[in-house]
Amino acid sequence: MTDDGTHGASGYWYPDRQGRTGVELLTMMRRYRAAEVAMRERKRRAMGMNATDMEAVRFLLRAGEEGRAVRPGDLTAHLGITSASTTAVVRRLVASGHVERRADPSDGRGALLVATGHSDDEVRTELTDVHARMIAAADRLSPQTIAEMRTFFTEVTAAMAADSPADEVDGADRPRPLSEMRTHQDQ
Repeated sequence: MTDDGTHGASGYWYPDRQGRTGVELLTMMRRYRAAEVAMRERKRRAMGMNATDMEAVRFLLRAGEEGRAVRPGDLTAHLGITSASTTAVVRRLVASGHVERRADPSDGRGALLVATGHSDDEVRTELTDVHARMIAAADRLSPQTIAEMRTFFTEVTAAMAADSPADEVDGADRPRPLSEMRTHQDQ
């Protein structure tokens, strides 16, 4: 076991091999994933949100940056939850000042959902430092290393996507519905 007790150096999940470099890299990826999940959990808690609320805010912030209108049904589809659950999420986020409901100009009866400036400021405050440190680490890599890593991550992503015919490798950069991203920890 490693110092955190969760990622063994034995390569348990991988076949025995003479060269351990690949297993070491995959073990480092698992450590990164665990660290990322823990960081996001800390930030989410600091903002007083559950995982679904945080994903809703992230989705609305991205939509705002892209100039896309978001209706409640769009949020329901993205989160992979029922419309009743979406209503509860929106109520919580409106009450906490993270989201506003606005009249839909194309449908007088409908509403658009917009992340507030408060939400944007809070997310930036919580994540700016960690993102700056991550970018600094990435900026220290050579163009050749970045090209090799791009190929590696593309192949690893394809290997994971090949496990399920419903997954799209080409859609790897698109945000996944929260219901597809949950692990046993989240449920």
